Amino acid sequence: MPFTDLEFLDPTTYMETAVWENFSLPSVKSALVLTVLGSVISCGLCTFHCLTRRERAAHKAAHEGFDEVSNIEKGQAAADNGSDVVVGEGRRVVAKPRYPAVDYLRGLCLMFIVTFHLLWALADFGLLPGFPAKVSFNLPVSNYVYFAAFYSVSFTWANLLFIFIHPYLYYLMFSLATLVCIYILCWESEISGVCLIMLCVGISLAIVHEDRVKWRNVIIRTLKLGAAAGALSAITYTFMPRSPIYFGAIHCITLNTLLTMFFIRAPRVALLGFIFTQLYTIMVGRFPLEVPTNRPTVDVIPWFHNLGYCLLGLWLHSVGAHKIAVVELIPGKPVHLEDTVFTFFGRHSLTVYLAHMIPVLLILAIFVYSHPEPYCGVVMQLWIIRISGSSLLLGLHESTKF
Repeated sequence: MPFTDLEFLDPTTYMETAVWENFSLPSVKSALVLTVLGSVISCGLCTFHCLTRRERAAHKAAHEGFDEVSNIEKGQAAADNGSDVVVGEGRRVVAKPRYPAVDYLRGLCLMFIVTFHLLWALADFGLLPGFPAKVSFNLPVSNYVYFAAFYSVSFTWANLLFIFIHPYLYYLMFSLATLVCIYILCWESEISGVCLIMLCVGISLAIVHEDRVKWRNVIIRTLKLGAAAGALSAITYTFMPRSPIYFGAIHCITLNTLLTMFFIRAPRVALLGFIFTQLYTIMVGRFPLEVPTNRPTVDVIPWFHNLGYCLLGLWLHSVGAHKIAVVELIPGKPVHLEDTVFTFFGRHSLTVYLAHMIPVLLILAIFVYSHPEPYCGVVMQLWIIRISGSSLLLGLHESTKF
């Protein structure tokens, strides 16, 4: 399908179409592609698990040996640039260690985005049948129930495999669960993934400004995110004039970062804000100040109900959810989050995403050179997807640094 003829799907419109109307079981070829892709992802995760053991062990030791004393008691002041260094008494010392829970969540978001884009690329090249993605329910609850249930069960089984058999089976379960979830629940997976990112944004903002509001940090981040959002819109307006991205994920992150700052010192009010945004979207529908959803575009992210997840992140920080370092599904069998490779990905999200793009772009170049006519439009779509994904990861990276 040429990239100028993409159909527009209103993300907040209730559609009465049956969920599985456009769904077809994968052919033998498609099942083989999914199996190979799952194996490649699993092998990659296992390889990174081995290569990053020393780095993750250092972070784990730093976190376990850290005695949490406030900067005031130490006579130190945190740097305004949000770095991991504090300044005090004429010397520079390492600040408190990173929070594994936040890095773990960032890493999951990264792998979800990468897998989502890879599956779309395979579908565009005809290796997979079309996703059942042209179906949506009224936001937000109906879309999230399937996703949450599927991933809760998968997460539980993955951790049991990690505990009782081998960590590598944890990655195999994650890869298979992610592929199946995106393939079968594509639309639900996409919007739920955005909500996870917004949750990261809210928690990270609370961490950055937990001692005091660092306005210099706010200004610098806003300028970076705004520049990336403007560049993405300019590129898509140039190459996809009939369906440009005028308010995508990074635009939503930029706006919600600023709006969340009004609640930074009121986590209980933020929780009420989360409840209000979700109930309003369910019971009323489109918020009057929501971005226009009647324009053709390949990506539009409503900001209002996603703002609720940023606010939820503030409240989760206030109750100490960001300090979770160990998951103990079975008493006496703890799993430290630093024992998984996802915390490493979370600390280096932008670098990992950009690094994985190199082989993808090389493959695209080979396809264009070998089959210029049939794949020209498809390759243009994939380039735009990669640019959009890079901007999204830049937004995730900049808005969740702490």
